[in-house]
Amino acid sequence: MKPYRPGTILSSNTKCGHSINLPIAGHCRPTKNCSHTCYARKGRTALPSNKRKQVWVSNYLKGLDLKELIEECKTKKAVRLSGTGDLNKDHLLGIRRLARACPDTMLWGMTRKLEIAKALNGKYPNLKLMVSIDSSSPAEIQKYQGTLCWGPRLATDVVPKDKRIHTVFPYHNSGRIVNGVPEDKKDCQAVYHRIPGCHECGRCWNW
Repeated sequence: MKPYRPGTILSSNTKCGHSINLPIAGHCRPTKNCSHTCYARKGRTALPSNKRKQVWVSNYLKGLDLKELIEECKTKKAVRLSGTGDLNKDHLLGIRRLARACPDTMLWGMTRKLEIAKALNGKYPNLKLMVSIDSSSPAEIQKYQGTLCWGPRLATDVVPKDKRIHTVFPYHNSGRIVNGVPEDKKDCQAVYHRIPGCHECGRCWNW
């Protein structure tokens, strides 16, 4: 029996485009709000076949031979890092190698781990990670002086008027804004289906 290997390393969807999807378990450091509203715990990303791929991709990203991933990424305008899950420290070397090998591909995303953002931001012009916060985030995270995103934004949340907060993600489920969540001027427009997807906007990496 041949060892498992996914057909492609990258995953894709209509909103975010192409992404490197990682597991939740052993990777995420969720806040209370994040855990309660997590999109990766349901739907297609939670299928056993996709969970298996996420574990495989995480292990692959720790390795020394990233040729296949590099070839896939070279043909893309942008690739979201951790479309599900979050990066770990043992992924950092691989992500840096990927950024060097694919200078014309924007590697972007969010993390709730300060150590990941500090280790990757500012290293390469095509590598940008916002630190994700919400109303249940610990004070230490909210003191981060780099670029932030706010999400999920619940109906009762008041997003601070803070220049560090670049993008806001209103709580949405199955592609729709949850009832009662008002609009914020910094809200992601792809969530409202006003643009085809992240590739059309670039707000999350144009900073």
